[in-house]
Amino acid sequence: MLTRALSVLIIVFWLIMIALLLRKEVGPGGSALREVPVGHVIKLLLMHGEESKLSIYSDKLPLGHLRIHPHMHKDTRSRVIDFAGHLQIVVPGWNRQRVAWDGELELEKDLATRRFTLGLTFRDPTVKEALAYRAQIAVIPAENSLTWTLRRGEKLVEQPRVYTLDDTGLQRAFHDLSSDPTTLQMFQGQTKSMSPPVIRAHQSSMLFHGERIDTYLVTIEQSGQTLLEFDVSQLGNILRAKTLIGYSLAPDDFVP
Repeated sequence: MLTRALSVLIIVFWLIMIALLLRKEVGPGGSALREVPVGHVIKLLLMHGEESKLSIYSDKLPLGHLRIHPHMHKDTRSRVIDFAGHLQIVVPGWNRQRVAWDGELELEKDLATRRFTLGLTFRDPTVKEALAYRAQIAVIPAENSLTWTLRRGEKLVEQPRVYTLDDTGLQRAFHDLSSDPTTLQMFQGQTKSMSPPVIRAHQSSMLFHGERIDTYLVTIEQSGQTLLEFDVSQLGNILRAKTLIGYSLAPDDFVP
């Protein structure tokens, strides 16, 4: 169970780093040398408030779904991007595993991250009719805190844990969640040699239903590799995306 929680935390770690990077990359003056400021694309998404519904593919085989909805919060007038979806993951030696997620990225007026939440729901594939596990994190940059909660059904597996948003907090989180010293040492060595992700955006175009349309292509790169790239239409829709690990995303009526 702890090994699986570690795998979940690795994914969560990258999402958090990307979310927190928005504070630097899309704030005022954050991309003067780029053809298109990333902040312009984010503001375009929020201005139109268009919901993007995407299917997730691997070699054109549909494996899941993702919904992204940028909007203004009615009560606080804060800028919010909420998301939800699921993915079928094939684990060698086990049946296909379904992982579901939901979360929310709340931004300040200058697009700095105010709050980031993410929940992952999954079952133990080795136990029939097992209760679902739900891993939940909440990140508040102003408080320099990340709160980790794990439930099985409605019951807490353990008390929520709070970590600082720095190397010390990250190392402590992996130490708490991993019972395998070798895995922990390997990950520590990898993170020390990694450069932070970089977000870029530029004008582009793509064929969509037989018509070439103008888009903004946003890329997230780390150590020279593209972790994620996606096209945003002039109306604020996400039209397609590609990931480093081989998954592609596209609207339900458009097969990549």
